Amino acid sequence: MMTKQEVQHLIKKVYPKLKDYYGLSKFCGKYPTVKLHHNIYARLTGIDEMTGECSPAAEFERETNTIWIYWLEAVDECWVIGTLLHEYTHYLQDGNEMKKLYNDGYTYDNHPFELEATKEEEKWNLFI
Repeated sequence: MMTKQEVQHLIKKVYPKLKDYYGLSKFCGKYPTVKLHHNIYARLTGIDEMTGECSPAAEFERETNTIWIYWLEAVDECWVIGTLLHEYTHYLQDGNEMKKLYNDGYTYDNHPFELEATKEEEKWNLFI
């Protein structure tokens, strides 16, 4: 398990390299902000100790152009970089098409955009 400070330091080191490698999204004219939080339920409700059934490791919030990393999930550098790559891939993707495919019946496990983002995680070692 990594501390919040370790995760922040790693993101500060890696994120500029990642932006240089992938560039800007054609769907958004600016780079996303990366923010840390300890839990999605606490973040969304404003109740610090709020929990839920399934806590994601991270998410890309398209409306605010923010990548949220839930740092309590961070186990090591590979995880942090892979997670950042996964969410940055979502930033690069067409959000309307993503929603359409979910509406067409795709699930997280077989959605082409999720499969692409998961595949990008394997490139974590390019950013060490």
